[in-house]
Amino acid sequence: MDVTLADADALLAAAREAAAVLMEGYRRPVEVEHKGPIDLVTRWDRASEDRLRDALARAFPGVALVAEESSTGPFPDGLALWADPLDGTTNFVHGHPFFAVSVGLAMGSALLAGAVVAPALGLAWHGALGHGAYRNGIPCQVSITASLDRALLATGFPYDNATNPLDNFAEFAALTRRSRGVRRCGAAALDLCLTADGTFDGYWERFLKPWDLAAGALLVSEAGGCATALDGGALDFREGWLAASNGRVHDELVAALAAARRGGG
Repeated sequence: MDVTLADADALLAAAREAAAVLMEGYRRPVEVEHKGPIDLVTRWDRASEDRLRDALARAFPGVALVAEESSTGPFPDGLALWADPLDGTTNFVHGHPFFAVSVGLAMGSALLAGAVVAPALGLAWHGALGHGAYRNGIPCQVSITASLDRALLATGFPYDNATNPLDNFAEFAALTRRSRGVRRCGAAALDLCLTADGTFDGYWERFLKPWDLAAGALLVSEAGGCATALDGGALDFREGWLAASNGRVHDELVAALAAARRGGG
């Protein structure tokens, strides 16, 4: 499928509609359900998804939608929309502004277009394959940081980090020592967008869902950066293990992560 910036504009418009729903509930008392011990969901996740579903059906009639709160798989291999109606639910529940609506368009594993709206921050990113990435409508680019010791990084941790041996703690400690710092925003879509616009120099995480990555990974690439599998191989966003960067520090980042996993961080 050939995409244009108009496709990204349509994703952005749909994400803005869903984000407006979220702001109706932001910093108000929220009833919380648990999908897991610390994996939360609220009625605002579902209301945002309903609005997003309606908006995307109008803009992309007949295109399959895979959305966090209603999709159980198997995942489609053809053209599909991948949507997270509230990335950063825990932040939202606590009144923290780092949450977003994320929606991407892909053909199989090939990312085509994406949009992410962070309404409490007043920020929005969108872009399409071959047409660049934009932050609040202005073209954005990755940073020019050239070495890991000068890099500001981001990461996240799995929901089951209390029991998961791949808890990312060793990598976090190692990269904190080797960089200017490692931030944890709690919303993968925002970590990727902040890498795309040059705020972060690199980001990595395991156990993500495809709707977490579909928009942001495309935006990193379109901003001139690099998004790969965690080991530096080709990225399949549906697998959920990712390293993203400005490209200049990518090899160092991947090597440092590998060393940390081996216990040599």
